[in-house]
Amino acid sequence: MELNKNDVNDKDEPHLRPNDSTTITDRSTHDITEPHDAVTGPIEPLEPVNTHSMEEQSLETCPHEEDISDNTSKHGNITTDTNEDDRVNAADSASTSVSDSRLKSAVSDSRVSSEVIVEPETCRENMEISDNTENMVDNQQQFMAVHSENTSDSQTLQMYSPTLLTQVGFEPDNYLRGCKWSVDGTKVLTATNENKFYVYDFPLDVDTQSNVSEMRHSRVISETGGVYDYCWYNQTSDPSSCTFLTTSKDNPIHNWDANTGQLLSSYRAYDQMDELTAAYSLCYSLDGTKIYSGFKKMIRVFDTNRPGRECQSRPTFAGKVGGQGGIISCLAPSPQGNLYAAGSYSRSIGLYYEPQGEAVFVFEGQQGGVTHIAFSPDGTKLFSGGRKDPEILCWDLRKPGQILYVAVRKVETNQRIYFDLDSTGRYLFSGNHDGMVTVWDTQQPPIKLRPDTDFVLKSFQEFRAHNDTVNGISLHPTQPVLATSSGQRHVPSLDDDEDLPSDTDSDQENSLKLWLCK
Repeated sequence: MELNKNDVNDKDEPHLRPNDSTTITDRSTHDITEPHDAVTGPIEPLEPVNTHSMEEQSLETCPHEEDISDNTSKHGNITTDTNEDDRVNAADSASTSVSDSRLKSAVSDSRVSSEVIVEPETCRENMEISDNTENMVDNQQQFMAVHSENTSDSQTLQMYSPTLLTQVGFEPDNYLRGCKWSVDGTKVLTATNENKFYVYDFPLDVDTQSNVSEMRHSRVISETGGVYDYCWYNQTSDPSSCTFLTTSKDNPIHNWDANTGQLLSSYRAYDQMDELTAAYSLCYSLDGTKIYSGFKKMIRVFDTNRPGRECQSRPTFAGKVGGQGGIISCLAPSPQGNLYAAGSYSRSIGLYYEPQGEAVFVFEGQQGGVTHIAFSPDGTKLFSGGRKDPEILCWDLRKPGQILYVAVRKVETNQRIYFDLDSTGRYLFSGNHDGMVTVWDTQQPPIKLRPDTDFVLKSFQEFRAHNDTVNGISLHPTQPVLATSSGQRHVPSLDDDEDLPSDTDSDQENSLKLWLCK
């Protein structure tokens, strides 16, 4: 299979981002204990700042990705820069201990330009990016300096022509909603539009295509409502105890055994009317002891070992104080353990500090509602993608609100399009609306196509994986194997003759495929 170089051209330029206001939530008005730092003791509470309250998004119904009308909006372009020495020093200090550091924040005229977990000596001065070529080169050199810290001796995924190992197809109207590997790599899980989960076993000694037989599901698990989200338990190393969580419309969070297909436990959330309410997103904490679940303007936290209705409610938006509004659509724990991130359909991203879940920063930048977020393996960067939004944004968490670069893909619907990073954090994979899979090397310096746009990371490989939208991307945790899933809702045209095949029939493909990337 030939892989084409995908140079970014004019049509792939990031969208201009006029200035917007950003909200940083002051949690001092809530009855929440002040957080304590593991090294330095109590952290000073965030000081009130002059902010504009985020506009609340009126979403009253439970959202499927395609069923919610999209509020697309252009947002401010980050214009933060310092000289090369100061920025390298900032990166160096951020990678050290958090001793004597404090969480501070500042609101710029566009996105948040703030310092977090840095030494007092770190430069905090913000300047607009110069239009001249010299500063462009400085930014690229700084980017390489930051990434030089993250090189790893672990096995790097070798990118050659991917070889199709095996595949399985589904009925025309039964499109897939992503795919995910278990933490031990022995199983791959996918959800379908018929509200069913299919579990497939996978051998760990795969070297060639002849080692993989035809894919046959080992278990099929059904939910009664539309699936919102699902995730594997992240602490399992024993295949005999492989479990995963699901959340669906009008149902509690369910914990399933992937080997037997049995329901092990349920976690129930109730609203102010004491009626059962479904979570829209979920994930485990880094140590697997907590379950984070997203609701409208709320994150509820369950104890993994205590199923039932007992949970901790953490509002993300509080009246005049502001915060993160809308439906919490995606969640991810930080590899550093003391933070977790939440994306919202209101186009905002929030960082929250454990153990009480205080908001550290809330910033905006996505053109559409945020549908997927992922931390880099070292925890210094956060990647985010949105609905009807062609940009994957790479946020620098050393300076929350600052964008390192933009990776451009094709997303034309409200459907959730996943992306994934390899175990080293070097390669970024994403599906596209046109059936292609795009790969970026995050260690390459980004370029600036125009002075008034963000830096762009050019893709270096692209291959056709499906004939329809590639909505699921998941890399095997230990093997050079990539799982992809495809499909979307196709609405027949009123002009189509029922007796004649539609022009789009050849483009419809609902399938799960495994690729060998070596």
